[in-house]
This record gives sequence, C-alpha cells and structure tokens, in this order.
Amino acid sequence: AKQTAFKSSPAGQAEAQKKAAENSADDSEEKSKGDIFSVADVADVGNGEPLFKDFTFEDWALLQLRYELFLLQAAFKKDVDDPDRPGIHESHFGFYYHRYYRKYMTPRGFGVEKDLELLPFVKDTVVLEDELLKPKATCEPDDFTMFLKLAEQNRRERQRRIDAGDETARLKISMQLMQQPARQDYAGGAGGDRKQWQSAPRHGAGGGGWKGKGGRGGKKW
Repeated sequence: AKQTAFKSSPAGQAEAQKKAAENSADDSEEKSKGDIFSVADVADVGNGEPLFKDFTFEDWALLQLRYELFLLQAAFKKDVDDPDRPGIHESHFGFYYHRYYRKYMTPRGFGVEKDLELLPFVKDTVVLEDELLKPKATCEPDDFTMFLKLAEQNRRERQRRIDAGDETARLKISMQLMQQPARQDYAGGAGGDRKQWQSAPRHGAGGGGWKGKGGRGGKKW
C-alpha cells in the first residue's frame, strides 16, 4: 500500500518520469550503436541527435572524398556511355578528378604522397579493379545518406581500433583540406571547350588518350 501511495505521489511520478527518460536515452544509444544501415533518419537517431554527432573534421574530409570519388566514377561512366570505356584508368585518375571538379587532389593533406594512395581511405565506396576506378558502394549517386552511414561505420571501426591500442588507426589529415580553393586551372589540360570526359593527355609525346593493353591499336581511355 505504501509503495502504491508513493507511485501516485508527485515524488513518485517524478521518479517514474526520470527512469523513463533514462531508459529512452539508453534505447536511443543502443539503436545508434546498432545497425547503422537500418537508421531511417540520419538527422535524428533519437533525442534529436544526428547519426554524425561524433564527427570530427577528419570524418567530414573523408565524407567529402568518399562522395566526390563515387560521383566521379558515376559521372564519367554516364557521360562516356561506351561499354569499351567502363571506367577511369588509374593513370588518369588525377586528370579526370580535376576535369570534373576544377581542383587538384591533395594527397599530402591526408598524409600520403600519391593520388591513388587516397583510395584505401574510402575502400568501402570506390576501388581499383582491372586498373579502373569502380564503385564498391551499391547505392545511387543521389543517396547521400548512404555515404554518411559509411563514414560513421568507418569512424566507429577506427575508434574501436584506437581504443584497443592500435595507434596506426589514427588519421593524419590536415585541417586545411576543408579550406582549399574550389576552382583551379589544370596546367597540363587542353582547350577549355573540351568535354569533361574526353581523353586525357597521352603519356609521352603526341596527342590522344591512354592506350589499353592492346598496344598501338588499343582503346583510348
């Protein structure tokens, strides 16, 4: 009887509300820690908190890289529309990145030396396959929430490794990456009226694009 009376009292009701709020917060935290890809609203996974609430500037830099490279391979494939040219060859990776985004890749900002060394940072999104840039993520280019989820999954795995004592999991990304100019001229580019997907300069003397394994008669990429 005393317990029933306490529950119905103002103090008892306040205690019940407090426990309900704590349980709700615990449930939200468990949900956000659960299956990332089942989250319906990345802007609110519970209590108004977004999925990306723990992002640091490194995570935003990787999200931008992830999205840019996925769009790059998708746009090239759509623009070229040629089964004999299914993707960007690794030797022209930097060229087409600039051709589409009007800026240079900045591998040193990620702590590496070469453009292709950026790919392991976003291996859940794009990969090199048969020397061509191919998609790994199975979403549509306009499904931006998927790229947020991939970034959060990567962040959690990286944090798990750091917590376990793996110092190699720490990123060495420069904050200046998020402040770079949006447009730059490509020093080795051709005339400004060329379409974005048209062939990159051939290695060595002469014009034309990269020749495939077929030698002089091979395809141009």
